[in-house]
Amino acid sequence: MGEPAQAPLAVVRRQRDTAFLSEEVVAELIRPRPFAKERLIAERARLTQEMGPLDLWEGYRDFAASDDTLKRSSNSVRTSHKYGRFYVQLARRFRPWTVVEIGTAFGVSGMYWLAGLATNRRGRLVTFDPNRQWQEIARANLAAISPRFTAIAYTFEAGFEAAKIRFGRPGIAFIDGIHVGEIVKAQAELLLPRLAARWILVFDDIRFNEGMYRCFREIEQAAGVVSAVEIESRVGIVEVSESVGEAPHIS
Repeated sequence: MGEPAQAPLAVVRRQRDTAFLSEEVVAELIRPRPFAKERLIAERARLTQEMGPLDLWEGYRDFAASDDTLKRSSNSVRTSHKYGRFYVQLARRFRPWTVVEIGTAFGVSGMYWLAGLATNRRGRLVTFDPNRQWQEIARANLAAISPRFTAIAYTFEAGFEAAKIRFGRPGIAFIDGIHVGEIVKAQAELLLPRLAARWILVFDDIRFNEGMYRCFREIEQAAGVVSAVEIESRVGIVEVSESVGEAPHIS
């Protein structure tokens, strides 16, 4: 697959007796193993990268450096195969009714989530990204894996109400849009009060900057969080057992 078959290092920092994500379960989830459509995902990812850099969504420009080219290629915004394997196994084991993805990009991460849902033969990916050019590419990638998805060409904040997400059934939210603490905090504040069942929130690039990591650590301490996991200082996960109210303030 072009990457070593090794397991990422996971640290479970918080765990209640009622948690699904126990140390034993996390150790099992990160263990490398093949899965259906693994080669297809790798091939789709390779072909997408060959398209070269494409324009960022206009709204991202406020967060780009002054010397930024304002273009990205697939490999610069996609998840790695190592983490993709983990997402497949998490979806297979947790069996969510919905996976909400904030930040479709070119659809590579979504293909992994869909591979897990397709194995379960239940559940749906609802993925948000306002970049319409990227969304068209992503839809083709996702459709190659499974029809169990809805791709919405809006930000999560603008589109989630119309998506009619079933927050009363177990689900997973993959938060991988703009890596700014205040924005991630606002997205968590939209999600957390609506959760009426057990949900797992997965945050990518939690150490992208200080604000991102501070945001994750404060959400980790919210009421209703029954487990918290950090994988190789890259991915942060919180498991929520019930509605937790507003996310804590981030200074």
